[in-house]
Amino acid sequence: MNYFIAGILRIVILEASAALLVMERAIDRAATRLRRRRKIASIVVAALAVYAFTDFGELRGGGPLVHPWEQYHFFLGSKYLREVGYFDLYKATFLVDREGPGVLGAVRATRDLHTFDVVDLERGLADAAAVRARFSDERWAELKADWQQLSRWPMRWSDIVTDHGNSGSPAWALVALPFVELFGSSRAGQEALGLLDLLLAVALFAFLAVTFGAETTAVGTTIFCMAPFVFNYLAGSILRWDWLFALGMAMAFWQRRRPFVAGAFLGYAIVSKLFPIFFLVTLGVWLAAEAWRRRRLRPGSFRLFGGVALSAIVFVGASAAAFGGFGIWQTYRERIAVTQQEKFYANQYSLQTVYLQAAASTPSELARGFLKPRVIKQSEPNVDVAQHRTGLLVVRLLLTLLILAAVVRAGSLEALAVGPFLIYVWLTVNAYYWNMLGLTALALAARQFALGDRLSAGLVALHVVWGAYYLYQHLNAGYAEGYFVAVLLLATLLVWAAQALISPAPADAA
Repeated sequence: MNYFIAGILRIVILEASAALLVMERAIDRAATRLRRRRKIASIVVAALAVYAFTDFGELRGGGPLVHPWEQYHFFLGSKYLREVGYFDLYKATFLVDREGPGVLGAVRATRDLHTFDVVDLERGLADAAAVRARFSDERWAELKADWQQLSRWPMRWSDIVTDHGNSGSPAWALVALPFVELFGSSRAGQEALGLLDLLLAVALFAFLAVTFGAETTAVGTTIFCMAPFVFNYLAGSILRWDWLFALGMAMAFWQRRRPFVAGAFLGYAIVSKLFPIFFLVTLGVWLAAEAWRRRRLRPGSFRLFGGVALSAIVFVGASAAAFGGFGIWQTYRERIAVTQQEKFYANQYSLQTVYLQAAASTPSELARGFLKPRVIKQSEPNVDVAQHRTGLLVVRLLLTLLILAAVVRAGSLEALAVGPFLIYVWLTVNAYYWNMLGLTALALAARQFALGDRLSAGLVALHVVWGAYYLYQHLNAGYAEGYFVAVLLLATLLVWAAQALISPAPADAA
């Protein structure tokens, strides 16, 4: 489908969802028939959102549901993590290609994953002999066979070996490895692997619907499905939604008053992707404030943190044993540090990009183009974040205090679900992870529906974020949509915090 038409249809779906939220607050509680019809309409809108999420049924242009680009990184990255670590996947690929299909023969550059710089091939393969030495002959033969299969996909391999490598943690690789070994690298195996995340998503939202009700889950599903890039970047890969599944299950079990199980899922999400720790931070602050108010710990607090700790210990320890020791976690930490130091990557959302745009622009530039800039300042070579570190830190701390003050006024489920706001403030995260806002939307909808609270301005704002993105996409503003979304996420954060601070604190529903 033409992207312009697809964008308009997505805007219509978001507008319909937001209108139903407004209608819910306007319907008298006694109007049972009207409320039932509104509930059915919200489920229909969510179903349309799911259809839009799959590129209106086209998946990957009508082809098989396999993402060869992703599967290359995460199939080989998990199966051979012990040998290639987080920095040598491309080197091993070039070496094994020379003994096999030769599809990389014309490639003259690769990315140095230690620095994320694109370098000429001779420099990139300077220590390739050491990489080969880490493989036994049997493992090298396995890699050759797997590459023979993976390389059959008609891909621009020159682009793939200048990507950013495998980003799955050792804990993620531990979970992915049995599936990789089971299904293998054949075409049928890759197609089976490509279904895993979709099955996880179906299982998650079915469980959420049982836990929170169909109406609340429909709102979360809509926001989950409307986040741009997500399907095209992640669907058809290998367990790229494991962390999101774990976060959603943590929310569901917290709601069901099963804090240890909730903690266990949350612990896995943290060791799989690290940034979900901010979900634990916001809930932890809520629990601390609740303990201060009541002069006693909330029942289940120790079980929650015990579940987090035990889960993290088990997965970290088991993955270290599987992949050659705890040094694999050190190299993963180094890989994440490189990601955060990358100067500019347009397909990411963060406060840092917005702050640098404001700090490095003249007043006239801000007046003319704050929402639609001609150039993103962070991308300019003369703009160095180190020169703005103090100011950025001050803004980050102020926003963190605002978020935590608002968290104290929220219910515990909402506190757990607004972790993405802290992620936005402190980290730079790829666009395709931001469907996690679907969980935030679900918690805000639960408060609005179940607790009889006023219309959630933050929830409506989440609809505006994605709707405005699809509108902005058609305004011929260059590749600035990521910056624009970052601006709107800041506005959403402020709207949610303001309402939380001025609204009466709800009785906790969890």
